[in-house]
Amino acid sequence: MFPYFTTAGVEIGFGHSSFKWANNARQNAGVTVIVLGMRRVQKKSKFLFTDGIRKQVSNLNGYLSDAPDVFVRRRTTPITTWLPRMTLGSMPKDGGHLILEADERQKLLANDHASRRWIKRYTGAADFINDTERFCFWIPDSDVEQARLNKLIAQHLDAVSNWRLKSSAQSTRDYAQFPNRFKQMAYKNTDSIIVPRVSAERRQYIPIGYLGPETVIADSANAVYDAKPWLFGLLTSKMHIAWAGAVGGKLKTDYRYGAYLVYNNFPVPELSDPQKQRLTELALRVLDVREYHCDKTLAQLYDPDLMPENLRQAHHEIDMYVDSLYSKRAYETDEERLSDLFAMYEDMVAAEEAAKPKKKTRKQKK
Repeated sequence: MFPYFTTAGVEIGFGHSSFKWANNARQNAGVTVIVLGMRRVQKKSKFLFTDGIRKQVSNLNGYLSDAPDVFVRRRTTPITTWLPRMTLGSMPKDGGHLILEADERQKLLANDHASRRWIKRYTGAADFINDTERFCFWIPDSDVEQARLNKLIAQHLDAVSNWRLKSSAQSTRDYAQFPNRFKQMAYKNTDSIIVPRVSAERRQYIPIGYLGPETVIADSANAVYDAKPWLFGLLTSKMHIAWAGAVGGKLKTDYRYGAYLVYNNFPVPELSDPQKQRLTELALRVLDVREYHCDKTLAQLYDPDLMPENLRQAHHEIDMYVDSLYSKRAYETDEERLSDLFAMYEDMVAAEEAAKPKKKTRKQKK
């Protein structure tokens, strides 16, 4: 709605950031609200309320940020053109028959160890955060005939075909002839970054992961394939998380993360090779600390009340370094980070528009 306000001569005079609403009813509705005070455009003070604190600001845009009036739109490619592409994870559409629990995999390999080559780790957002071990069949078309010699695998593939044939969607029924395939296959045989599509607001950091080629990322998460550790460092920073919280929308008050809206619009300054190398070192430090605490799940490690001090410090070092890539001054709040991010985004959109070929007028066509 915000773009229509600006064209109608209306502005936000004050706003209260999101909070959980409660009433005196026996069963409170799970509702999260924001409060906006709209008015005609005028030269009067504007205020932002957060956790009961009032702050005077120079402007309030549609994201309740003290930044220019910009509107972030979905896009299919990164506005920071040199970033690798992010996709949704692979979607099986299989009725659960291509997915294996740990005990099912163990039983299968006990009878036919050679079938190991057709099984990969499979992780979605909840699996990754809670360290739940699951697996999936990943069988190339050229191996289907040989894989079917295993009766258990053949049963799984037949079950996939039967499930898809009963679907109301024609595209899913068409895929019944390829029971070995996921319906949507994003997986690549490279290192990857996994970004959950939803993450609890209570966490200070979104539990992003760096995985090897042995893992297929499910569609409950986003994936960047052929990813380098420096990108993991960038995405785990407070700078990026502030952006995700502002433009990604919320499920109640939890972070919602989508590639088209958050990642593809994230403004990043040009990074030199030495800067990427430093980010890589800091990213590997976070991964090393996580490994040191391998007896705990990411849900436990990123609980703000339980987060180990060495992990908190490793993230703080990334935050400080990424902040320095955007500004020579130290940021004190996410609002300050967002103010610079929106200004940078506005400049990048303007540069992108200026670079587009101008449409010929009728006179020019003649």
